[in-house]
Amino acid sequence: MEFGVFFAALGISLLELSEAGAVTAIYQGLYRGFRPVLYSLAGVLLVLVPTFTVGRYIVYLPLDYVLAASAVILFYFGYRLLRSARRYFKRMNKGGGGEEERGDLAVVFTVSAIEAFEAALVLIALIPKSYASTLMGTLIAAAVVVVLTALIKNQIARIRLPHLKYVLSSLLFSLGTLWAMEATGLEITDLVLLPLFLAYLGINYLLIKA
Repeated sequence: MEFGVFFAALGISLLELSEAGAVTAIYQGLYRGFRPVLYSLAGVLLVLVPTFTVGRYIVYLPLDYVLAASAVILFYFGYRLLRSARRYFKRMNKGGGGEEERGDLAVVFTVSAIEAFEAALVLIALIPKSYASTLMGTLIAAAVVVVLTALIKNQIARIRLPHLKYVLSSLLFSLGTLWAMEATGLEITDLVLLPLFLAYLGINYLLIKA
């Protein structure tokens, strides 16, 4: 078990699928039925099934190139998550709020597919390090989102995720840094991930508060 990969897959899947689950919960309240759930499920499966079937063959590419490309992907999405969290905190400090999605059921399918696609781009970067850990993290996150959406759908529709985005961006940055170092040929232990993660927690906190 690659715990860094597992928690990264768990975190990104939990984050993105929770956003899809929140939209689904909103529309289920509007439409009073299971059709929004079916649309959401179709959107997620449309993306994640190919990710864990076709995407697994990425491991046959040269490892150094895969690590370098994966590091770039993780840095990019770490930046996006950090920027999103920073915008949220800035907006809250100014007394602003978020906007809910509106439209027909196609919105549920589209949002779910987009959120799953954003998760998949990170998952593709994690698969070369450990397919099993990536898959397990994704499945557990999906199960958690399904259960929470079913049990507290009214509350989960109001969940804000800036703190999760902040922590997850730190994890993606630390994994990206580790893999970039490995891609250059450095012989380092995965234990370096912990101090990197703690360092990025501090750096990202300062950036959010700046």
